[in-house]
Amino acid sequence: MRPMRCAVIVLVGLGLATLGRTSSAPVAEDADSQKLFGGVDAFWSQQVAALGGRYRPPNLVYFAQPLKNLCGVAAALTGPFYCPVNETVYMDRGFLQQLRARAGTDSSTVVGFVIAHEVAHHLQNVIGTTTIVEQARASSTTAVAQRTLTSFELQADCYSGLWLHWARNGGIIKGPVDLAATLAIVAALSQEQQSHLHAGEQWLDPLAQGEAAQRLKWLQRGSDSGDFNACDTFGAAAAGSL
Repeated sequence: MRPMRCAVIVLVGLGLATLGRTSSAPVAEDADSQKLFGGVDAFWSQQVAALGGRYRPPNLVYFAQPLKNLCGVAAALTGPFYCPVNETVYMDRGFLQQLRARAGTDSSTVVGFVIAHEVAHHLQNVIGTTTIVEQARASSTTAVAQRTLTSFELQADCYSGLWLHWARNGGIIKGPVDLAATLAIVAALSQEQQSHLHAGEQWLDPLAQGEAAQRLKWLQRGSDSGDFNACDTFGAAAAGSL
């Protein structure tokens, strides 16, 4: 597991070329999520620049029906997810609408967290963490492979917390933030929708990986510290303190 730790800091000094963004035509209710997506992009642009690199933003696509033959997966994909093959974040409009309805006045925080989580997977991809995780899981026992995947997802939660720290300080997210409630809403809806998948459909990003206490711990760590290096979940797993 030691090589995982290197993936956290390999970002420094990279010269990453910027890619343009594509998007399907958004409907009115997506305006808020697009604004939040722009905020996550702005945060990582600043963060990566401070670490000596240049941020390469993901593409963004909204969809209303399950997507077939995408990202090397035969099943029809649904739910919000990130595809490392084409560096694109896919946002399920139906999921976003239900998320807003359940979150109420806290919808910006909850939707922002989901967006930040998916963009965090993009960051993991472009700095090399994703490749290292895939290689490690392929040569590990089932138990170790699962723990590695959990560390990967918890790091995305921590990176989401970094964005929340920045968003609160910048006034993008206003008022107190209930991190436990945010995680509970997202996990409950994602698990509910996964339980109602039709034959041939797949939910690519579980959005509920790890125990609730673990997820809250790492989201809180990112949110409290605002420090990129605080998100070394792989080092914590190796030390038995995930």
